[in-house]
Amino acid sequence: MVSTAVVFGARGFIGRQLTAALASAGWRCAGVDRYGRATGGFGEVEGPYYDGDDWSSVALGRFLRRCGHAVVVNAVGASWSVDPAVVRRDNVLWPARLAEACEAAGTSASIVHIGSSHEYGGTVPGGSACERSALAPVTAYGRSKVEGASHLVRGAFRMGRPLTLVRAFNVIGPGHGSQGIWATAVGLYRAAVETAAPRVVAEVPLPGTARDLIDVRDVAALVRLAVERPGSAVTVYNAASGTVTSIGQLFDAFAEHTGIPYRFTRNAVGLRRGPTWQRADIARARTQLGWTRRFTLDDSIAAALALDEEARDGAARPVLS
Repeated sequence: MVSTAVVFGARGFIGRQLTAALASAGWRCAGVDRYGRATGGFGEVEGPYYDGDDWSSVALGRFLRRCGHAVVVNAVGASWSVDPAVVRRDNVLWPARLAEACEAAGTSASIVHIGSSHEYGGTVPGGSACERSALAPVTAYGRSKVEGASHLVRGAFRMGRPLTLVRAFNVIGPGHGSQGIWATAVGLYRAAVETAAPRVVAEVPLPGTARDLIDVRDVAALVRLAVERPGSAVTVYNAASGTVTSIGQLFDAFAEHTGIPYRFTRNAVGLRRGPTWQRADIARARTQLGWTRRFTLDDSIAAALALDEEARDGAARPVLS
């Protein structure tokens, strides 16, 4: 029985949570960060970073062989970077290199890859994207995620190993990154709470934009179930709430939680345009994995705004079902 998982991107927003979820479920995790530092007792990856000639597929293959028969989880990815070179490196070149390494090592029991809702593009208002929906990305970021996943799909077919694609919609919750509307809202409201500011002012040119928001801890729980129940070939799951929340509604929720009102300004300078409506069909994860969403929007806000270390540690504890 496979009991080891190698998680690349283990210190990232999603990777940190899913590594904790797997470890709590009894998995031995080799968690690898972008500097080649690894937990699990298998040593480190040669080279400080997967750029240029470092972290070649040969070096990665050697590391994977040391890990032995294991599930490989790719939680590496650039999110909405303004630097196209970073997007291509993290979302396209890295998955291609990882696929080569898995083939060279020959030790991967299965592969799990964290994708993005932006691979679907937008959905018709009132509709939902299911796993069978056509991929029609409308942004360079979305196209990079499609291209990167395709390398792992081809590698899995060549190896005859199962591949699971988990397409995460807009991920929110504790330990957020630095980009996107969720990170912006958390940063503004955390600063307002700490300084007792009377109001939050946010630059939001399109407050009616609607997204499907899902807590990172719920995503981690879904990934853990997917790791434990690989399909026979390529399986896709949406990680989402199945509901939509507009940017205006998101800020309404922050205001209600904190008691601090907000005001939008609509400066469109530097606007990154994406779909104006996205919602996922989550029936497959529910019926095939028994997964259900546990955390509400208010739960996510409370965890993200927790100011003391004890509260943050509690918010970070994984949920296993």
